[in-house]
Amino acid sequence: MQRVEYTYFAPFVNSTFTAHHADIDVEMDLIQVAKRNLKRNVHLRENPFTLVFRSALKVILPQGMYRMATTGFEPQMIFITAVGADADGIIYHAVFD
Repeated sequence: MQRVEYTYFAPFVNSTFTAHHADIDVEMDLIQVAKRNLKRNVHLRENPFTLVFRSALKVILPQGMYRMATTGFEPQMIFITAVGADADGIIYHAVFD
């Protein structure tokens, strides 16, 4: 995977992505791209950030690498983890440290 930064994902907030892994295809919306304020560490990226996705699907996907794609976006392998749920679906995070 190429090294991507916060600014790469920011224009895609409110876009619907397809998460694909093996025989699983799930649509999820990118609902937030947030910068992380961490103390500088030589082992972390210069500008860490988090992606927050929501899937309307009520089945929780296992954490893992998914090929994420949407219109105008070069598909990327992204590690996502289910972190909760709300009235609209399941919430997933991807952390880029």
